[in-house]
Amino acid sequence: MKLRMRKCGTTSATPMFPAARTLTAHAVAACMIAACFVLLAAVLPAHAAASQQNSAPRPDRTWFIDETGFHASAHANMSCADCHAEQADHQHPQADKLNKPASTAFDRETCLQCHGEVEDNLAKGTHGGKPAMKTQDYNKCVTCHNPHYVLAPEARAKGLRPVGDMSQSCGVCHKAQTDLPKPAPDVAACLSCHGLKTGKGMLPVGGASDGLAAGVTVSADRPQGGSTTTSVSFNKGKEPQGPTMCLSCHGPESSSAAPAAAMPRISAEGMKSMTHGDMNCLTCHEDAARYPHNRQERVNCLTCHTRHDEKIIYDAHSNVSCGACHLSDVTPVLKEGKVDFTVNPGPLNVHSMKLASGTASCVRCHSAAPVSTVTGSADSGGSTSGFAGNGKVGAANAVLPPKSVLCMGCHAATFSVQDTPGQIGLGVFVLVFAGLGLFWLSSANLGHGSPQKPQTADAATGQSHGCPAPHQHADAENRWTALCCDVFLQRRLYRESPLRWAVHALIFFPFLFRFVWGLLGLTGSLLSPAQEWPWLLLDKNWGAGAFLFDLSGLALLLGLLLAAVLWRREKNAAANAPRHDWLALYLLLGITLTGFVLEGMRITLTGMPEGSGYAFAGYILALGFAPLGQATLARVYGWGWYAHAVLTALTVAYMPFSQLRHMFTVPLFLLVQTIRGRH
Repeated sequence: MKLRMRKCGTTSATPMFPAARTLTAHAVAACMIAACFVLLAAVLPAHAAASQQNSAPRPDRTWFIDETGFHASAHANMSCADCHAEQADHQHPQADKLNKPASTAFDRETCLQCHGEVEDNLAKGTHGGKPAMKTQDYNKCVTCHNPHYVLAPEARAKGLRPVGDMSQSCGVCHKAQTDLPKPAPDVAACLSCHGLKTGKGMLPVGGASDGLAAGVTVSADRPQGGSTTTSVSFNKGKEPQGPTMCLSCHGPESSSAAPAAAMPRISAEGMKSMTHGDMNCLTCHEDAARYPHNRQERVNCLTCHTRHDEKIIYDAHSNVSCGACHLSDVTPVLKEGKVDFTVNPGPLNVHSMKLASGTASCVRCHSAAPVSTVTGSADSGGSTSGFAGNGKVGAANAVLPPKSVLCMGCHAATFSVQDTPGQIGLGVFVLVFAGLGLFWLSSANLGHGSPQKPQTADAATGQSHGCPAPHQHADAENRWTALCCDVFLQRRLYRESPLRWAVHALIFFPFLFRFVWGLLGLTGSLLSPAQEWPWLLLDKNWGAGAFLFDLSGLALLLGLLLAAVLWRREKNAAANAPRHDWLALYLLLGITLTGFVLEGMRITLTGMPEGSGYAFAGYILALGFAPLGQATLARVYGWGWYAHAVLTALTVAYMPFSQLRHMFTVPLFLLVQTIRGRH
């Protein structure tokens, strides 16, 4: 077996395994990158599934009654007051009962007034003609029987069954009709608020919802084979702006016993001019028509809307609720690392969502002192809010522009350049590279003629700095595969010097990883804003992202420091040491260090939010910034941001004049050579 021998300067020949060493180094680098994306593939679906599970609708009973199902029920000919006598004897609705659990609305004695034989049969050990089950609680009739939809024995004898759409079963009992018969006046009075003309009140679990009235969805539970329990939600559409049920309490002239101070009031006419004036209240307030009324979840705007991309709102604002910015007469507040809001005292105007143009609406949080954000009168839907600036909600006092294309090497940025330093830096970069491109094109032989003869023996052999020339890829290797290995795995540099490759890899791969991550987040937020995964990639406090970004940032910092040590050693070891670009190195070090400082300031300013601890390096710095206080950090954060931006702009502007231009010229050269078949 013959070992391949290589020479390096005047050293003696030694047996080496370059192919094996190259394969090992490349495998390690590839595995590191692959591991990061395997982690993403494992975590993202699980997180998205958890979000979907948390947002699943509740199957609790609703205050609405499907009139078609009620017409077919055993109690269709009864008055509502026969069972709900307390409602007939008191002012309705009774505000003190709306916030109690649903179980308090049921009284077993009400059922026994007509169904006394049930209690006698239970005493004998039977129920419904079958042996009673010891594990069943027969004190809660509504657990199995929905009194509004339970079918009479006569109807069942005719073949009527509790199906999803009772309007399709009219012919079982009588000839099909186009309209329901008019109920008794007292029942009609109740149905004026509680009635729902959909024909879907008894929809089975998992049943289809085709044929519903426009904008209405009814889901149901069927416990233990009995009648169904319905729940209703209204989808966006041209619906009445306020159901009679809601306005009976929340209207300006409500007869509710609740004091006006404790009951938000809104007029139907006022709603018409507001953003969602053509929608039913239950479109957003899905749990409003259920017990307990005061335990509703905060409205989830993302049910209908998608998040703004960072170019529009300058940052992902992952920890900010929609209402903190869009609602009127609210004050943003910081709760457990999230920016929520509280409704200000006075007339209810939260449904007005007209924002001031430009950055005028941002000063609600991004300002050092209270600034008027009124953009119109309350009647016209103007936007007013309480002051939440000077670090109260973790926002910098300065309204900072979105991260530009210059930031894409390290961050999820935007396809824009809105900051002045970035515009200047990019302008210099484009102009100089355009000039260099014209010069190269004018002086190139474009593949014709003979290349100039090398002037030195080292140049003739391709050697540089005493190291051997890199070998061409094997003839059997695909040239495009070779291009990927040389560009993304830095194979040529490894063949020249494994040590220099290792140092360069610590700098190159963090940039590559962060660029791919940011590009995925940016494109996902633009093309699939309704999906959850792009916003996880943009969330600075997401555990996986925070950890990997700090890890890659420290690797970059280590690579830059090792490069400085290596350059200094080369300068001291040889009189003709290669000229190194120290200015470029200092600029990259400045960008990296200010980036970590900004991360620590951000974590402290935002109140150490959940997940920020995974950014272990930034979190340690945040602990050091904590004594400064949020008000101080809110004032200085903008200066730190612009210092970071200026260093980035200087680096980009300096790139065409520095050795950093190899980031563009070398891949371009290898690509051209590959296309020509010379690589």
